[in-house]
Amino acid sequence: MDESLVTIVNLLLCLVIMAIGLLGYRRSRHALPMILALVFGLFGLSHALVLIGISSDLEPAVFIIRGLAYGLVIYLLYRYVRVLDIF
Repeated sequence: MDESLVTIVNLLLCLVIMAIGLLGYRRSRHALPMILALVFGLFGLSHALVLIGISSDLEPAVFIIRGLAYGLVIYLLYRYVRVLDIF
């Protein structure tokens, strides 16, 4: 499968998830959907940089963007686990 097709699909899915997260925040005013929208916005940005073809020039920036996104996912899961008092 063509690598750019996979990146395009990933970008589109990130944009859809981001839009749903923003809508969820707008309706609920809970932080979780807003932070998820931010996470997938960051992933979408990294996919866009790859599609534009400048990711190799900005490799450290793409690394930092993806690291921030994964860090936010870890933070959200940590908060969720604390609220449920699982561990």
